[in-house]
Amino acid sequence: MTETSGDESECIEAGILENALVLIAVLDKKGRIFEWNHAAENITGYAKADVIGNTNIWKYIYPDKDYRQGLTAKIAEILATKNHFENLETTIKTRSGASRIILWNTKEIQWYGESKAIAVGIDITREKEMDAFGRSIIDNANVLMAVMAPKGKVLLWNKGAELITGYSRDDVVGNSTIWKHLYPDAEYRSTITRQITGIISEQRYFENLVTMIVTKTGERRIISWNTRQIEASGGYNEIAVGRDITEQRHAEEALLAYISEMAMRLKNPVEIIRDNLQEIAALVKEGKLTKEEMVTMLEGQVRNAKQVAANVLEFQKAIAEKNKDIPEAYRSFLSG
Repeated sequence: MTETSGDESECIEAGILENALVLIAVLDKKGRIFEWNHAAENITGYAKADVIGNTNIWKYIYPDKDYRQGLTAKIAEILATKNHFENLETTIKTRSGASRIILWNTKEIQWYGESKAIAVGIDITREKEMDAFGRSIIDNANVLMAVMAPKGKVLLWNKGAELITGYSRDDVVGNSTIWKHLYPDAEYRSTITRQITGIISEQRYFENLVTMIVTKTGERRIISWNTRQIEASGGYNEIAVGRDITEQRHAEEALLAYISEMAMRLKNPVEIIRDNLQEIAALVKEGKLTKEEMVTMLEGQVRNAKQVAANVLEFQKAIAEKNKDIPEAYRSFLSG
């Protein structure tokens, strides 16, 4: 194998530095720039000629004095205990005025025989925007969303969960006590736990599992749960989505009660019409009805049939409004 000379090695290193896809700068302890690679130019908008040999770049990319001073103090605090820093997240301002989020890592190196620092900046703006977008969707979802570690420790608790249960994320995240609060009855909680354990042992998730929770204010709410496993470092976490179906259940119960009442109120007039028609038929067969009497009796059954039809029409109107908690048509019919 042919040995690489010192000059060739420096050329290779310079080529790697220049063509890296991350911002790389070499600087001294005072922040003066000695190297500024191509990616640094692309990310910040400042050319190498603008920054080499001076410290002005830091004022350019951190134009807010208070932010810059706070960042300088933070870096000084880190460097007081070690000669580098890792994963320091800052927001820079590019030459065009755009904001970019940079994750910085530094290391002390020997640069042409002198002690310098190499700073590597990764542009994580896109990742941060996607994370923020995802968090926004989770937080603004009109359902309870929780992410849990294997033993029920809550890692995430969205705004929907706060609104439905009354428990804030500060009350919940980092522990598993929320489940005792939501299911205060030990026997019921044990039953639900066994049910969930049985389902998960078979298929690792459950769908449309309905339970009754007790909120922080003592109100009972009916929740329909769905879960999925998501990959986490070293294993899996559970994401649980709970939909509050309390009003829906109340509406369904009201509808069932109305249908029962409807069936009862239709049964009597229909039976009366049936019995009357049977009587008319019998009298006609026996020749005991005059034409006028038969017409009168049949017209009475027509009136009864019209009333049944009116009741059915009202029933149809009520069904159309079934998504309301107590539809006005329900009340109108039941109070009629």
